Amino acid sequence: MSEQNYRAMLRWFRSHGTAKNVLFWVSKAAVWAVYGVYLGLLVWMAYHTMWTQLLPAALVPAAAFLVGTALRKGINRPRPYTKYGEEPLFPKDQPGCSMPSRHCFSVAAIAVAAWYVLPPAALLLAVLAVLIAVSRVLCGVHYISDVLAGLAFGTIFALLGNELFVLFVSMLGFYSVMLL
Repeated sequence: MSEQNYRAMLRWFRSHGTAKNVLFWVSKAAVWAVYGVYLGLLVWMAYHTMWTQLLPAALVPAAAFLVGTALRKGINRPRPYTKYGEEPLFPKDQPGCSMPSRHCFSVAAIAVAAWYVLPPAALLLAVLAVLIAVSRVLCGVHYISDVLAGLAFGTIFALLGNELFVLFVSMLGFYSVMLL
């Protein structure tokens, strides 16, 4: 997105208070919905004693969060509001670590983890991932490339992470995990 488009987008939201409020609540609600669905999924798996699936569903997204966070710090791309000298729509004080979007890679990794257990929950999480990605750009805190990189990183990390988890535990002799 060009600087001109970025400034025009922020100006439009600032002049349309209702749209700005809707954007704020949609972005917050989508993130909280991800937390709720994911926590509910983990509790549901524990209740049904799905231990061989619960472990990768918890560990792989956590690992994606840690590795992705380190990657962001290493890249340390300036955020659009820093680069263009513009205030974001909602308070944010971190000048860097824009790429990849942590919100996006986290929800993508969680959606992939859910896919192995409960595909309808994964589809809901995928819809929420798109809402979060769009809202992060519209709020002015990420570039489009940041959210796309986040979604791609989280998806690929979780797919590979799950496969590596199954390989590792099967090497240790836990063959029932290979049924994932």
